[in-house]
Amino acid sequence: MQVFRPVRDLLPGDHAWFPYASDEEQGCVIGPWIADGLEIRDKIIYVTDAEHWQLPGLYGHDLSHQVRLGLLTLIPIGEACLTKGMFDPNKLLGTLADEIAKAEEQEFRGIRITAENSWALAQPFGDSRIDFCEQRLNARVAPSVSVTAICQTDVRQCRGGQYGLLDSHHEVRVLPNPDFDDPQLTITRTFRPVGLHLRGEIDDSRRIRFGEALDNLPREAETFELDLAEVTFVSLDAFKELTGFTRRRGPRCRVILRHVDPVVRSVIDVVGRTRLPGIELGDS
Repeated sequence: MQVFRPVRDLLPGDHAWFPYASDEEQGCVIGPWIADGLEIRDKIIYVTDAEHWQLPGLYGHDLSHQVRLGLLTLIPIGEACLTKGMFDPNKLLGTLADEIAKAEEQEFRGIRITAENSWALAQPFGDSRIDFCEQRLNARVAPSVSVTAICQTDVRQCRGGQYGLLDSHHEVRVLPNPDFDDPQLTITRTFRPVGLHLRGEIDDSRRIRFGEALDNLPREAETFELDLAEVTFVSLDAFKELTGFTRRRGPRCRVILRHVDPVVRSVIDVVGRTRLPGIELGDS
């Protein structure tokens, strides 16, 4: 069974999968993960053609000092995993093994590795090459007490059963960190679909945080989904925040409430559907 885990909660031994569909979504996970690792002086190994100031979620940040200190190693794709222009899983595995060994010799407490190899899926035998690589990488990372890996996948490049193939090789799916998190309420932005995943109780004391999370959703979007599967209470004032959001976004705005708890549904019935413009109940 696959475990869904915020990027801040990844652990050594996690061979995590991160499917994304936009640069913004990629940046919301990879940027904080790299920044956190650098802050606690973990070793970061990233297979990418990007420069240190072009990394997802950290665009424009000058990380040259961290590169000089050896905290951040950026390995060009051609150097790391190409043989005659083709993705070479053995070469990539060897490159990562060498870098991990160096980091272990330097006594780094934590080692974080990541790469985005979706482009290889379009090459001849790309599926089988990626399949082989993922199996071997998992065997290397899973028993480790220091190595954490994120395999990035641009789902826009997946065809047919490729998405399912990659999914099957990872026991951990990585998610963005929550926008708000306390013992009573957790709010996490979702990208596919655009919206929020909420857990806990949205009472009067937290309605402002709820409203802020709504207002931070993309301006260009018109339909939003709120996953309420783990929500046990929504106050009347929180519903006012929601209706205020739909009014501010205009008449084309739709907010679909998914997996609504019976207690929350009873509050909706008390308020009345006609007083919740733009808000719909989705599947339960």
